[in-house]
Amino acid sequence: MLETKKSITLTGEIKVPDSDRTVAYLNATITEDGDGDNVSQNIQDSKLYEANKETVRKEIDEFTQQFYAAQDARATEQQ
Repeated sequence: MLETKKSITLTGEIKVPDSDRTVAYLNATITEDGDGDNVSQNIQDSKLYEANKETVRKEIDEFTQQFYAAQDARATEQQ
């Protein structure tokens, strides 16, 4: 029996100015039924992260806010 579930996936890649290197990857999944929502981050370059921590953290916060907005939109659609 086939069971299909719908989800939204958000992905992000943080780079700092003056560098082609990726500092962090971000990923989030918002499921249709709300079971299993997740958001994760992976720091790829710890030296660049340390040198640009404030900027990178602001970008992570922005991504997290997008995740929350997608969750809120799902909740509104279910009502």
